Amino acid sequence: MRLDPFHGPLLSFLLGVAQFMLEDYSQAMATMRDYVTQQPKRPWGHALLAMIFAQLGQLKETSAEAAEVLRLDPTFTIYGTAKSLVAFKYAKDDEHFFGALRKTGLPV
Repeated sequence: MRLDPFHGPLLSFLLGVAQFMLEDYSQAMATMRDYVTQQPKRPWGHALLAMIFAQLGQLKETSAEAAEVLRLDPTFTIYGTAKSLVAFKYAKDDEHFFGALRKTGLPV
């Protein structure tokens, strides 16, 4: 990002995921808000924000972002996500990611 200040939004998304997985939720929130500003119609940006808010215990914000995910993609499910993602190398990463996703209240 330092080398290309005009990077595409995908870089922000990937950085936000990395920050989330490192449990740096404040940085992840800032990065994902930037991504959602650039890509407001992408449900995964809102899903990740919901996951971050859930980890921080901010239930009102979690619910709002989860509702936005379902507005953008009414077919979104945790099971569908699990089927489409490549498994994490470590079980603790899998539990961290999907545990946060379950906390959002999105449909299983």
